[in-house]
Amino acid sequence: MRHIERVSLDRENEAWLRGAYPLYLHDLSEYGGDYRLDASGVWQPNYLDYWTNPAHPVLVDLIRVDGHFVGFSMVGHHHFPFKHEAIDYKICEFFVLRRARRTGIGCKAARAIWEDRPGSWELAVLRHNQPALAFWRAVLADLPRAEETPSEHDILFRFTV
Repeated sequence: MRHIERVSLDRENEAWLRGAYPLYLHDLSEYGGDYRLDASGVWQPNYLDYWTNPAHPVLVDLIRVDGHFVGFSMVGHHHFPFKHEAIDYKICEFFVLRRARRTGIGCKAARAIWEDRPGSWELAVLRHNQPALAFWRAVLADLPRAEETPSEHDILFRFTV
């Protein structure tokens, strides 16, 4: 059985995140959100420096399976400015490398995000990102009272654990 764990971001593993984050932006570019390469070949918009700034209320975790990193999550909490004030946590970014997808790793890793963080949660998925919508609907199917609200650009999920 595979050992899946959530590892907090630190100086030793930040280089892995910096290498993997452009892969995430590349995947998102397929579904809108105005992601593109700039004149220097760097994906924009790139919020990684915001997410990893210790002054911001963001929990950054890497997903490690059998000793190898395969993904990451970024969760806003407390006075995070991009979540509804009545919500405790917002999953801002969630990514699993393609080779680890459809193996159950993503589902287990997603559930591990909130397993020791009870409260109200929200996450938004670009409305054209059908693979991500299917993934989150499957992950949240076990939760009572998970709500889904469409808007022009995304689908907002809210749930409590």
